[in-house]
This record gives sequence, structure tokens and C-alpha cells, in this order.
Amino acid sequence: MFTLLKKNRRVSGIVLLLLLSFSFAMFQGGFISWFIFYTFLPFAVYSMILMFYPLQAFDVERRISKQEFQAGDSVEITLVFSRKNRLPLLYMVVEEELPMELTKRTLLIPGFKQSFNLTYTLDNLPRGEHFLHAVRFSIGDFFGLYRKEATVRSPLKITVFPTYQELPYKSLENVFTQGQVGSTKKRQREHSVVSGIREYQPGDQLSWINWKATARTSEIMTKEFEEQKSRDTFIMLDEYASPFFEEAIILTASLVHTLIKKGMDVGLVSTGSKEVIPARGGSKQRRKIFYQLTKAKATSLNVWNGKLQKGIVPSNASLIFVITDLTMEKLEGVSAFGGNQMTLLCVKSQDDFTIEEKNARLAALARGIKLSFFEQGHLLNERTEVKANER
Repeated sequence: MFTLLKKNRRVSGIVLLLLLSFSFAMFQGGFISWFIFYTFLPFAVYSMILMFYPLQAFDVERRISKQEFQAGDSVEITLVFSRKNRLPLLYMVVEEELPMELTKRTLLIPGFKQSFNLTYTLDNLPRGEHFLHAVRFSIGDFFGLYRKEATVRSPLKITVFPTYQELPYKSLENVFTQGQVGSTKKRQREHSVVSGIREYQPGDQLSWINWKATARTSEIMTKEFEEQKSRDTFIMLDEYASPFFEEAIILTASLVHTLIKKGMDVGLVSTGSKEVIPARGGSKQRRKIFYQLTKAKATSLNVWNGKLQKGIVPSNASLIFVITDLTMEKLEGVSAFGGNQMTLLCVKSQDDFTIEEKNARLAALARGIKLSFFEQGHLLNERTEVKANER
């Protein structure tokens, strides 16, 4: 008891007040002095009980409708507290530190309840993987003289995929070089060399269906031909730290969504990650690339040249470079893919270009590299911008 009183000075104050009220009643006597003592006695005893109350006996469970969201969505999280006893609790302050630089702090009045809930909402979720580890809560007495807190682990993972836009395919055809991205429809021809099977995609012919694989997997599977490999498209994302980094993520996700929706094989290469996602099609490939974009983080290291000079993509694939700024160093890295069909997509307006970026833009045009811009959700090529400025 002496050790507890020494560690908890507030409890010592309660005991001191109790002794003072008792001494006052003993020496003063009378109804008023004893009334004060007996009135203060239950509150002091309650504070002493709280000192021995085991907060670690609480069980905390997080409940959530789903664990995967899209950037900008809202999530409702319910915390369920349960205990074995019914000791009345005057109040409980629940505080949850979140990884998104937010802190949720709420006041509850449990009373005699053995189980009670707390529901809160997180709005405008940012892109990324967010981990919730533990919940911290505290209880106290009537006078606020004694406060006791504990932390209970209740892990939860929330995955927030990047947002994307529905890009009209016609705008992509206007931006890319003619024939660079590939036709939106499968060619009407007979194939002789089958390289494998894959999931059915919109536009596949009925004759391409592999009925044995379909019966075995319970999903419609189609044949994949050697000639289709020339339709591979790789998107290269520049992860160098920039104020336009999130816009680059949105553009990349929008390109992946649109191209895969049109039945194309898409791969992803990012300068900040060692992982290279080979070009494939289908909903699984879309999810795989979106998950990689979810984990993407801006880096201060400019590893553009070292990353791109290792022959990481096939020589016959189409390349789309998503950049946040244009420098001669990046232009040299792009030029290393001389045998590939290349397009540069910049999320920064050319009106905001520095002198170096303007010189790099002229050099890109001189080398025949297609340069387009993504502004306010629209893809603009050089000709489109010139016409808009003339108007």
C-alpha cells in the first residue's frame, strides 16, 4: 500500500483528504462535520478500488465492413470493449493513434455495462497501407484526482488503393503514336502457335476458348498466341520526390485501368522499387499493379538512368514513361530504349517548365520522342495545347 501511495501521488492526496475529513469530524463533532466525512467516504473508497482495478482484463475488438478501399473513401470502425465484472465506471477516455497523422479521442460512459461499443469514421483516406496496432484508454474517479490508463493490442490493416479516372480510349489514341499501343480489338485471323492460356477478356473470339481449361478451373479461359506478345505495354513510373507525385500515381492507375479494360497486356516498372511486374492482362494483373502503386513512395534518390539501362523490358514492347518533371538525365535514360516505341507523359504543365525542362522538351521532340501532358484529368498532346492556345 505504501509503495502504491508513493507511486501515485494523486491517490495519496485522496487518502490525505479522507484523513483530514475524519480528523475534522473527530475533533469538531456535530452533524455537519460527520456528514462531510460520510459524504466523501464512498468517493474516496471508489478511488481506492480503481487503483486495483485491472484494465488489462479488457478485451478490445475492431470491427470493419471491409479492409480494402480507394483513396478518398471513408471507413467506419467499431471498437467493441468487453470485461468480466460490472464495476461501475464513471467515464472512459478512448484514444487511438492512427498512422495517418490523425488521433481519435472520445469520451464514453460505460456504467455497469460489461460490453459497450465505440464507432468512429475516418474520412478522405489517403493512398497506402495503414496499420492500426493498439488502443489506449483511461478511467478516473469523480474528482479527477486519480487516473489510470492501459494499452490493449488490436491489430488491423487497411489497404487504400489509388484512385483512377476513366480515360476515353480516343484520347489515348490521339496522344500516342499511331499504332503504338495496339488495336482495341483482336485481329480476325487464324493463329497457329499457342503459347499458353489466360483468363477471358472482353473482345476474345469464341474460337479462342480453351474448353478443357475452362472445365478444369470453372472459369472461362482463352488461348494465348505468340503474335499477341508484340502488344505488351510497359508503364514506367518516375518515383522521384515531387509535388506532383500523387498526380503521377493517379495517371498511372488510370492508364492501367483503361488499357487492361481494352484487353491489353500491361506491365509496370517503377524507379523506386526493385520489383518489375511483367506485362499481362486481366483483373488479377490490374489488382497486382494497383497494389504496387498503393505501396509506392516518393524517393529523394534519382536512380532513373541506373534503373532503365538494364534491359528490363522486351525490345518489342511499347513504353509509356510517367514523369513529374523533364530533365536531360531522364531524357538520356529514355533514349536508351531506342528500339522501343516510347511516349512521355508529364503531369506537370509545360507552362510551369523551368529553362532546363524547356530545353529537354525541345531535345525530346528533336529525337522523335512523343511528349504529352496530363492536366486536370485530361490527356493533352503538343498539338492539342497549341490549338487551345491559338483559340
